[in-house]
Amino acid sequence: MKKLLAVLMVLCMLLSLAACGAEKPAETDPPKVDEPVVQEDPKVEEPKDPDPVTIRFWQAGGDTVGAASIMRLLLDKFEAQYPWITVDYQAIPWSNDPETQFQTGIASGDVADVLSLGDSKSFILAGEGGLLPLDDMLTEETKNDLSDLLKSAGVYYGSENPDAVGKMMYVAWYGGTRAILYNKAIFDHFGVEYPTERMTHAELLEMAKKLTGEMDGKQVYGFGTRATDSAQYIHFMWNYGASLIDQSTMRAGTDTEEWKKGTEDYLKFYTEGVTPEGSSAMDATTQLQMFVNGEIAMFVSAIDYAQAIRVEEGWEEKLGVAALVGETYATTYTGADVLAVPSTTQHPEEAALLLNFLLGPEAQAVYCKNVGFFPASKTASADPFFSDDPIQAGFAATMDGVHFYGNFGVSTGAILRAHMQMLLNGDYASIEEYQEALTAEINMACEEKFG
Repeated sequence: MKKLLAVLMVLCMLLSLAACGAEKPAETDPPKVDEPVVQEDPKVEEPKDPDPVTIRFWQAGGDTVGAASIMRLLLDKFEAQYPWITVDYQAIPWSNDPETQFQTGIASGDVADVLSLGDSKSFILAGEGGLLPLDDMLTEETKNDLSDLLKSAGVYYGSENPDAVGKMMYVAWYGGTRAILYNKAIFDHFGVEYPTERMTHAELLEMAKKLTGEMDGKQVYGFGTRATDSAQYIHFMWNYGASLIDQSTMRAGTDTEEWKKGTEDYLKFYTEGVTPEGSSAMDATTQLQMFVNGEIAMFVSAIDYAQAIRVEEGWEEKLGVAALVGETYATTYTGADVLAVPSTTQHPEEAALLLNFLLGPEAQAVYCKNVGFFPASKTASADPFFSDDPIQAGFAATMDGVHFYGNFGVSTGAILRAHMQMLLNGDYASIEEYQEALTAEINMACEEKFG
């Protein structure tokens, strides 16, 4: 348990979908992996008698357990296939704010040739003209093998860079979603059946009530949530059709009846006493500690958290996965980590070779099997591992209603967190007053961003 909590302490500092939370112990032996298979003939034109070239590859959030080790193995294979290319690889923890470093590096002209970062930040960089289009860098074979859902996340549609509209300015190389993780032992103790189908908000609340009580001398709460992370609750609003930002007006969509209904449903989990005390300001570390200690029956999480928990003694049998709740719609928070090429690169041909290699089915399968998440490659996704493994299959079942964040490069996360915490703390006299203040602040940010 101490080992798990040490991992989770670091994991909780990191937030993605994009893509997803991640963690990295200071010293971790590389996990056992499937041997990466060298991809033959990616059909990118190679120079004749090339001179030696060193390219840089920076990965934001490459600190998930085993991620850097797996990536280095893959890059070794890449270098073996293209012996004139050396890859200078750097994994930068999410806690070090790597995407701001990338943005600064692009502005100064000192940045890697290939970047891995979240889709939201890539949208911003594309709008600023900091990225090269990838349409001609990716082979037809690579493009045709990309997941339609994740492929769409890389096509730029913003108004700030008209020259980039409709072009693939970055490309998802894996994606992640959210699901409900639950402790089967707590369900068994209270005689509650495991969730097998997507529930409504009300059904989840009733289940949480039945799972709240005393067990083995501990107070157990039916549902763990926290207002410090909007990914824990924004799907409540999406499930009624609400939008964070209305794409037709590029202004806040938070002043609607749909947003109000979702907010009301989420608040009930607090007023009914099924969430731990202090949840309005709870951090991710505390939430995870309570779950692994058997004090929380269910909570919303990403797949890499699940993979970290399941390997601990006893958890392989106890850990369950259920789809997030639905209402008018059944939505699931999702995100993707994407590959991008800065416009300042001096090595676009070699960058293209690396892109196609990492997006190939062999590299995709190796990375995602050992690190987590879902591959962007259709061929890699067809591997039985992603359908037969109970944890992977549980998250895959939630992919039917995925919803990208939709902040269009506006820093809405901090705004949402602050106002939800104020609402839960009683700083607003009504939900309407909360909506008014929330909408005003998002509109100010949109005005600054879009004019």
